Amino acid sequence: MGRTGQASVEVRSNSIRVLFTLDGQRVRQTLYVNGKTLAPTKGNLLYAARLAAEIQDKIRLGIFSPAEYFPASGSVAEVLTVGRQLDDWLAAQRIEASTRAGYSSAVRFWKLAGLEHKPLKALRTSEIMRALATRPTLTGKTVNNYVSVLREALELAVTDNVLSTNPADTLKRAKHQKEPPDPFTPAERDAIIARMTATHPGQVANMVEFWFWTGMRTSEVFALSWLNVDLASGTILVADANVRGTLKSTKTNTARTVRLNSRALAAVQRQREHTQAAGDLVFLDPRYGTGWVDERAFRRSYWTPVLKLAGLRYRRPYNMRHTYATAMLMASMTPAFCAKQLGHSVEMFLRTYSKWLDGDQNDLEMARLESSIVPELSPASKLGKLTA
Repeated sequence: MGRTGQASVEVRSNSIRVLFTLDGQRVRQTLYVNGKTLAPTKGNLLYAARLAAEIQDKIRLGIFSPAEYFPASGSVAEVLTVGRQLDDWLAAQRIEASTRAGYSSAVRFWKLAGLEHKPLKALRTSEIMRALATRPTLTGKTVNNYVSVLREALELAVTDNVLSTNPADTLKRAKHQKEPPDPFTPAERDAIIARMTATHPGQVANMVEFWFWTGMRTSEVFALSWLNVDLASGTILVADANVRGTLKSTKTNTARTVRLNSRALAAVQRQREHTQAAGDLVFLDPRYGTGWVDERAFRRSYWTPVLKLAGLRYRRPYNMRHTYATAMLMASMTPAFCAKQLGHSVEMFLRTYSKWLDGDQNDLEMARLESSIVPELSPASKLGKLTA
């Protein structure tokens, strides 16, 4: 392609135009964002100047393509924004519905943090950091999840040769510590079961007692079917998970057989009269006669009110799983068996529940050391020994 003249920026009252010469013709392109002219702010003018320089370099090298920058009409230049790039990236992902929901949450954050209409090529690392600073209460884990989504969306733009570098690449990972298990004490567990039985007898009470005494994940409890319950042997096969209303394999993608103790077996026996005739899910939402879609409805209508009535500090239902894990350890059951029941690797189980695994052993070990320590002499006694 021919090239003459120098690309430049023209500032108008409420818009910006980029001027350049292509094949002997002087071209003027007004910049737009989402159908609206790009306002001549300081930041937008810097972006327009960089755009003009980029166009000029590509014309000089003979690799400039108007279609890459402007629509086919050739009359309007539509600026690719961060918000549009995030949407395009998300639409291209082949992921589970639950994962898509998490990614969508991150996309919403970046848009609401002020980056939705930001020209993609004008995005700077400092602007990403300022966007994060608008939500100082975000946990380190959430920050890392949000940045990961933005980084991947921007990396796609690099792959497509829209960006030369990824402005999110230099961001450091936020420090965060995984929350330790927060199980209920045996007294708290019994109080919750008793209160649930008194206020919501039947299906919900059965589910809560079963949950406490099997330690299954929320998604696994909601997906348990009668087909996988063997009352004769007192076992269940945990093979499915209900994630946001979608049935999928368990978190580890591995089915496991769980042996039922007397409390769990009694709870599922009582549940037979409610749902076994239908032959599908073991636990249903009694208000609608349908399966539980997610944990929110259970928390809102049953779990949170019962904890308040019992006068207990709020902990999410997942802590019923932790409660069962610690109950097994306090009963001196072997970690390998406990891990198998919960669907953990032994390594993960030991790492998660080491505090309860040690039990009183730490005190016993320290007592052995203390018994070997010679009583400390007083300063006066030490002085007497030295001068004797």
